[in-house]
Amino acid sequence: MADARLTGQDKRTLLLWILFGIVGVFFAHKYFFQAFPEASVDFKVSRAESQKRAKVFVEGLGENLSGYQSTITFEVDENAKTYLERELGLQQANHLMADELNIWYWDVRFFRPQQEEEFRVRVNPAGKVVGYEHKIEEARAAKSLSREEAFKEAQQFLQAKLGGNLSSWTFLPEEVNSVTRPNRLDWSFTWERTGLKAKDAPYRLTVGLHGDRIGGTQEFLQVPEAWSRDFQHLRSTNSFYGSVALVPYLFLLGAALWLGVSLWRQRLTSWGAAFKIGAFAAALFFLM
Repeated sequence: MADARLTGQDKRTLLLWILFGIVGVFFAHKYFFQAFPEASVDFKVSRAESQKRAKVFVEGLGENLSGYQSTITFEVDENAKTYLERELGLQQANHLMADELNIWYWDVRFFRPQQEEEFRVRVNPAGKVVGYEHKIEEARAAKSLSREEAFKEAQQFLQAKLGGNLSSWTFLPEEVNSVTRPNRLDWSFTWERTGLKAKDAPYRLTVGLHGDRIGGTQEFLQVPEAWSRDFQHLRSTNSFYGSVALVPYLFLLGAALWLGVSLWRQRLTSWGAAFKIGAFAAALFFLM
């Protein structure tokens, strides 16, 4: 078989692909951390250290973790992240997520197999506990507190958690809730960060009690319900159009396979044929 040589057109095509690759590298270098801010998260504590801090926090509340197994995963509040990026833009959203808001966190779980009771702790990349949940049976008995007694317990816990500094948080009396359980009364109280609001979304902190014991706490961005409903509708619409677009894509995929088989049968080994197949495959990849 005679050696195939590059024609002038083949050389120009090759040069064009090389230029596209160089432009792509520069573009990725410039915008990668804006498009994927989680890649630039500044981890000040390791996975193991986060797990250790979570255990210290739970045991500091008087709980016994002896005999408990643990798992740890890295999570992100996708709803809050999407809201910030869509409403504020990538640059401002990334600034808030890096310095002001706790969007990323280590989720540490302490549990025993086949036992309902478990503990979950959220530790942010800086090593601060930003979420806690003690899951127990609804029928578990505990001392029931009045609103004033429960608020005092929640406030004391919050002062200890924040180092005694409550000046940047505003209590929201309208957000106080209580739930009557079979053998106890549960309470939850909410504070809002003063001067920190991402468009229409305030940053809040809750403290909950199971009877007379701390049952949970969480810091979060309160995304407006109307926005969440509209975005969910948008995603549903996009999924529908994606399903519709799948039909012509399947035809295109079939055409690509037919072309590949046809060229293989013809045993076209010239550079020109190879570039044509490569270009078609690249176009098909981007359409995916």
